[in-house]
Amino acid sequence: MKTFVAAVDCGTTAIKAAILDLNGNIRGIGSSFFPCRISNSGRLESDPALLTGTAFSCLKKAVRNSRINPVNIESISVTNQRATVIGTDSRGNAVTNAISWQDMGGSDQITALRSKIRDKRYYSITGLPNNPVFTLGKILCLKRNSPSLFRKIRRFALVHDYVLRQLGCDDFFCDWANASLTGMLDVSKLKWSKEILDLTGINEEQLPELVAPGRVVGRLSSRAASKTGLHEGTILVSGGGDHQCAGLGAGVVKPGILEINLGTAAVPVCFSAKVLLDPLMRVTCCAHAVPGKWELEGLQNCAGAGIKWIQKILLGDKWFPMRSLDPVADIEPGAGGVLFMPYLDGASAPNWNPQAKGMFSGLTHRHGRHHLVRAVMEGIAMETRQIIDVFKSLGLPVKDIRLTGGYTKINIWDQIYADILGQPVSVMNQLQSSLVGAGILAATATGKFTSAEEAAGKMSRTAAIFRPKEQNRKKYEYIYAKYCKTSSKCISI
Repeated sequence: MKTFVAAVDCGTTAIKAAILDLNGNIRGIGSSFFPCRISNSGRLESDPALLTGTAFSCLKKAVRNSRINPVNIESISVTNQRATVIGTDSRGNAVTNAISWQDMGGSDQITALRSKIRDKRYYSITGLPNNPVFTLGKILCLKRNSPSLFRKIRRFALVHDYVLRQLGCDDFFCDWANASLTGMLDVSKLKWSKEILDLTGINEEQLPELVAPGRVVGRLSSRAASKTGLHEGTILVSGGGDHQCAGLGAGVVKPGILEINLGTAAVPVCFSAKVLLDPLMRVTCCAHAVPGKWELEGLQNCAGAGIKWIQKILLGDKWFPMRSLDPVADIEPGAGGVLFMPYLDGASAPNWNPQAKGMFSGLTHRHGRHHLVRAVMEGIAMETRQIIDVFKSLGLPVKDIRLTGGYTKINIWDQIYADILGQPVSVMNQLQSSLVGAGILAATATGKFTSAEEAAGKMSRTAAIFRPKEQNRKKYEYIYAKYCKTSSKCISI
């Protein structure tokens, strides 16, 4: 009996693959660094051939490390960095590099689009602010600045769609969850928006076919089988965006559960049974990796990236162990009066100002490096609280907070989150929740579970719980009010 599934996560800086059992345990994993670069034209992008080659290599490592017969791995699903786009020709071959979600080259085109469609109208259709971080800005930038290259493009594919095609699909299939970060999806109808496509001159034929997450879309080709170590004919399943899959892998499948993925960025994700739009457009409403459900998100551009930045500033350009952060626990809550505004890459939710800049305030001669590190951790957690406060203001209950991602290994940061949010926070037993979420979709598509919700109940489990310390919680209430006042000024500069 086939009782294992495969999942691959094509992230922004690393690609990971795993073989999972039906209890959500990772039986084998393979990972590799994956670089982005700035092209001669100034775009932040990566090589599609390197992307798929690295994904295949990671799958092969995962199969080998699992020691499981590939015949017993029934299906594979893909999750990925969202909004990144690849232009392809009529044969499905890449004619552009993968233009990263981090590339903001389409800012001028998005500004011009605002003369055609008001921000509130755009948000009412897509659930997104009209912002160059999403796929539409990259396509419009190509159309305006690289017309000869644009004319060669027959289809646009997201990373998810492109990798599945390379694995053996006979077309480009885009799941609703990924499509909802393109800026072109009608989030209520789960169809490409004719209004937005007409305004931008993009044809629906240029876009991938929309499918629900967790749908069988093909079979693994013999060529891909030889490169991945999987068995030819393994079932290919549509996945979801990395943060939607992380939410699914953390069990965010019913009201009251919220997941915070602490990776390079942080994204609080809250379940919603229906489309729920914020009148002030502070958070996004996206399709969930659970078909027919939605989730609200608050993108924080700087989370683990902030920790990495401050460590590099203080310790130099070298590898540093997580234990280098242990002394932060000896610093009192509030970091001795130092506040950090976490806008090293501009501000996304809930403020949406790409021009915002990071800032320390309250520095004196008595502050040392660990005060600064703690201030960074606290500032990021306070931005998370601002987002969660928006969720609550929209009527979403937040009763069960779950942390996932590699940076949850920093236990002092987990405790800071509990103290600042004023609620217990749980850390997932599998930190790679996006892989677990993709595995849930792979297992559900082949009938191992009746629904993604049932699969999440079996494959998603929490481990450690961090409870707020009452004295710290009270102190952070005062600091949080000060943070909100200071951040509002910082955003408006």
